[in-house]
Amino acid sequence: GRALGSAARRWRLPLVAAPEVRYATPDLHPLHDALVCARLGITVDDPHPDRPRNDALGVPRPDLSDRTPLPDPPMLLPDVLAGTDALVDACRWPLLPDRLIPPKARVPDGLTPDQHLERRAYEALLTRYQGERLLQARTRLEEELSTVRALGFAEFFLVAAEVTDYCASRGIVAYGRGSAAASIVCYLLGVTQADPLQHDLLFERFLHGGKHSPPDIDVDIASGRRDEVLAWVERRFGVRTEAMVCNRITYFLPSAVQDLGRALGIPPETRDRLSKALGRQHRHRRPHHAHEAEEAFREVLGDAPVVRSLLQLLLRIEPRFVRHVAPHSGGVVLARDPLTHYAPLQRSSGGVKLLQFDKDDVEALGLMKLDLLGLRMLGVFERTREEVHRLEGRWLDLRDPPHDPAVWDDIQKGDTMGLFQIESPGQVRMSVQLKPRNLTDLAHQVALFRPGPIHSRTVHPYVARRAGREPVTYEHPSLEPVLRKTYGVILFQEDLMRIAVHVAGMSWTDAERFRKQVTTFEDEAEIRDAYRAFLDGAQRVSGCTPEQARAIFEAMAAFRGYGFAESHAWAFGLHAYLSAWLRKHHPAAYLAAVFAEHPGMWPLSTLRQEAGRRGIGVRPLDLNRSGVAWRVERDEDGDHLRPPLQLPNGVSETVAREIVLERARHGPYRGARDLHARLRIAGDALEALARAGAFDRLQPRRATLYEARALHHALPAGAAPLFDGLPPLPPLPALTLTERTVWDHRAKGMSERGVHPVDLARRELLDLGAVPLARAPDGEVRTGGLIVARQKPPTAKGFAFFVIEDGPDRAQVVVAPDLWDAQWRVLRDARLLVVDGLLQRVGHAWTLRARTVAGLAGPVAVRGYHYGGGAA
Repeated sequence: GRALGSAARRWRLPLVAAPEVRYATPDLHPLHDALVCARLGITVDDPHPDRPRNDALGVPRPDLSDRTPLPDPPMLLPDVLAGTDALVDACRWPLLPDRLIPPKARVPDGLTPDQHLERRAYEALLTRYQGERLLQARTRLEEELSTVRALGFAEFFLVAAEVTDYCASRGIVAYGRGSAAASIVCYLLGVTQADPLQHDLLFERFLHGGKHSPPDIDVDIASGRRDEVLAWVERRFGVRTEAMVCNRITYFLPSAVQDLGRALGIPPETRDRLSKALGRQHRHRRPHHAHEAEEAFREVLGDAPVVRSLLQLLLRIEPRFVRHVAPHSGGVVLARDPLTHYAPLQRSSGGVKLLQFDKDDVEALGLMKLDLLGLRMLGVFERTREEVHRLEGRWLDLRDPPHDPAVWDDIQKGDTMGLFQIESPGQVRMSVQLKPRNLTDLAHQVALFRPGPIHSRTVHPYVARRAGREPVTYEHPSLEPVLRKTYGVILFQEDLMRIAVHVAGMSWTDAERFRKQVTTFEDEAEIRDAYRAFLDGAQRVSGCTPEQARAIFEAMAAFRGYGFAESHAWAFGLHAYLSAWLRKHHPAAYLAAVFAEHPGMWPLSTLRQEAGRRGIGVRPLDLNRSGVAWRVERDEDGDHLRPPLQLPNGVSETVAREIVLERARHGPYRGARDLHARLRIAGDALEALARAGAFDRLQPRRATLYEARALHHALPAGAAPLFDGLPPLPPLPALTLTERTVWDHRAKGMSERGVHPVDLARRELLDLGAVPLARAPDGEVRTGGLIVARQKPPTAKGFAFFVIEDGPDRAQVVVAPDLWDAQWRVLRDARLLVVDGLLQRVGHAWTLRARTVAGLAGPVAVRGYHYGGGAA
C-alpha cells in the first residue's frame, strides 16, 4: 500500500480505495482458481505468483464491514477518499436514456438532418414509383418519416446512407439486408434493394414509436473490399468514436471440459476423448447441466477422483458464463462522443479495436451500430461485372435483374450449383419440391432452412400445404390474417410479433421483447412470465380457449434458434435470383468469379466438373499466361477459364502479383531458372509452381521440379551464378495421366483437364459391381463416388447426409441412425464410398438411401484422399 501510494504521488496520479473483487461469494474461489490455472497453462497443483492466495476476493458483505480489516494507513489519507468520491460521482450517469445522439451526419448548409432526409427520400420516391403505387408509397413514407422525426433518428439513416453512398461511388457492391429491408426510407436512400411495399414487409420489426434505441442496419459488402470500407469509416468518424462490438464467447460443456480439465491435470488425449463422448446429445448443454452427462464422464474417466472434482467445478459455472470476448464479425459502433465514455476499448489478438459491449448492451444504450459484413457472393457479383465489362464493354446493373423464365426453370430443376443459399443438397431437393417461380417463393425457400423453422417442424407442413397435399389449417381464426401467406405456419420473426400484437393484444414494444424471449431461452423458467402474459392476452383479446392459446404459444416457443426476418429473407432471395441470372447469361464470367471467391460449400474439383458440364473449359496454369485472379479467355472455340498463379498451395497473392508485374516489365519467362534469377521468391513457392504445372509449356514437369529444388538449395533467390554449378539433369520419365492427375489435385485441388479422382479407381469400382452414377438406374443399385460433403445436423434425429460425386454427377446419401452406429468408422475415414441402396432422381436432386456402405483404400492419394486397392 505504501509503495503504491508513493508511486501515485510521484507520477501525480489520483488514488482510489476499492476492494479487488473477482467473484461473488467465497465458495466460487475454487472455480476462479481453476480458470486462472487454465489461463496460465498450469495445474492446480503448481504454484504460481498470479494465482489467487485465498477466498477473500468475493464481494464484501455489508453486515461484516465492521469486522473487515482496515487498509494500510497511507490508503486512508484524505486525497485517497477524495479520489474515491470523485470516481463514484463520475459513474453517476443515466444507464438507460431515452435516446443518445448518433454520429453527426453530413448535411448541406441551411438544412436540418430531418429536412435533408426528407428531401432525399422524396426525390427518390418520384423515380421509384408511379401511378397508384406512388400514392401508396407516399403514404408509407410519410408514416415512417413521422416515426423517424419523433425518435430523432434522421442522422442515423443519413449516416447509414453515407456508407452505401461511398460503396456506390467506388464501385463496391454493397446491399443492406435484415430488418432494415422493411423500411421504405432505407429503400429510397439506396441502403436496401427490396421494395417493402411490393413484398408487404413489416416496418415495426425494424422501427416503431415505442423503440428508443436505434435499430440495426446490416450492410453486406463484397468480401474483398470490406477492409477498404472499414478504413473509410474510421477516417470519416474518427478513431475515438468508432470500434467493433464484442462477442461474449460463453461456455458449453466441451470448452469447459477442455479448460477445467487442463487445470486439473487431465491429459489432452483424455480431454479429447471426453469431448467426443459427450456427443451431440450433450455437446450443446451448459456446464451447470454437467450432471446430466455424468455417464459420459464415467465412461472415459471411470471412478477416478478427478471426476468428482471436475463435476463440482462445472456445476459452479453459471449459465452464459463468459469465457472471453472477441470482435463481432461486422458490428461497428459509431458515436459522436468518444466511446471510452461508455466502455473501455481494447485490441483483440488480431489487432482489431474492440468495445467491451456486446450488441445487446449497445442496443440498450441507444448507441448506433452498423453491421458491415463481408459476403463472398457479393464479391462474385462484383468480379462478374468487372469480367463482363472487360470482355464486352458492358457495365451490368446488379440492382434489379430482369425476370427470366429460363432462370426459374434452372432453379426448379435443382440446377443450383454455385448459386447463393440454394446450392446445398437439401436446398436442391427443396427447389425441386417447391418449384419456385417468383421472389416470394424463393424468399420462403431460403427462410425454411434455418434452425427456427426446423426446430418448430415448419418445413414439412409448409411443403405439403403449398403442394396441396394437406389442407391449410389454423389453431384459431385470429391467426389466418397473420399466417395466410405462409400457409398457416410460422416462418419469419415478424410472424411472432404479429401474433403477439394481433392475437394477444401486446404493443409493438412488448411484442419485440416477447419475440426475443421465446426464441433465445435455454431454460423453461426464462419464459414463464412470457407464457402467462400470452395466454392471458390471447384469451382476453381473441377469445382463444386455454388449449388453443397454449398450442399457439408452444408453436412460437418451438421457433427457437435463428430464424430469418422476412425482410432479410427477401434480401437473400434477391441475391439468390441474381446469382442464377448471372450464371445463366454470363456463365463463364460468373464461374470465374465463383472460382476466385469460393463462396459456397463445394470443393474446387467439384466446381471444375460443373464448368465442364456447362461446356466451359479450364486452360492449364501457365507462368506466362496466368494472372493474379481467375480470368475468362475468349476465342473461336468459346469461353475458357484460366487459373491464377496463386492457385497452387504455397504461392501467395503477393508472389503472384510480383511474377505478373515482372513479366509485364521485361517479357515472358524462359523457365524456372529465368524466374529464379529475375525475382526474389522463396524456394518453396518456386517448387509449388513447378509441381502445379506452371512451367509445363516450357519444360517437362519432373525436370522443372528437379531444377527448382536444385536452385532452391544452390542459389539465393534473385542471384545469377558466376558459372553453371547446378547438377546435370538426370533422365526423368514423363508423368503418366494418373501421376499428373494426382500431382494436380495435391497442388491445386483440381485438374484442369477435368480428370476426376473417381476415374483413377474406376476399375476397382466396376470389379465390385458399382455402377457409375451416370448409368445408375432408379431403384435398388450399387454405386460409388468421392465423398465431397458430410453433414450430421443435430436437428436430423440421428440421420447423416453425405454427398458422393462421380465426375459431374452427384447424389446425396442418406444414412439412417442404425447404419451410422454400425459403420461410423467407415463413414468417418472413407474418402471413396461404395453404397448399396435405393436411388431416386428428380431433376438434379439425386437421393440415395443407403442400406450398406463400404470404403475404398489404396495407393493412389489425392490431397489426402486414398483410392484403389480393394474394399476396406
